[in-house]
Amino acid sequence: MNLLSEYQKKKLLENSNVESITEKHVHFTSSFKIKAVEQNLKGENPDEIFKNHGIDLSLFSERYAEYSIKRWKKKYNKKGRDSLKITETGINATGRPKKDGPENYTKEELWNLLHLQKEMIIEIKKQKALAKKKK
Repeated sequence: MNLLSEYQKKKLLENSNVESITEKHVHFTSSFKIKAVEQNLKGENPDEIFKNHGIDLSLFSERYAEYSIKRWKKKYNKKGRDSLKITETGINATGRPKKDGPENYTKEELWNLLHLQKEMIIEIKKQKALAKKKK
């Protein structure tokens, strides 16, 4: 999905089928998801389903409607109609990995890293000097 301007977000939120919008995602209502899947199962085109419900597809990537309905349909077929009423965002998420900050190292480990970096800088300078000599 493209990053949306504040105006585009406001327009999308005016649509009753849009539940919320985050920086990277548009969350649709469960009733819309169920309608969309059931209409698609009857043979209706995903793009037409979104357009008929007032959702501007120019705000999304090319096959957004198709991929969304495909994902919802898979859940619908596997777990049933009511599964689309449950938001599973964040379930089984382990979170972002912890960053290794200097507070996680001992003083000795920090000194070793510093010396290693100095050695690497010296080596890079030597390689650059040799490359200049060859030219």
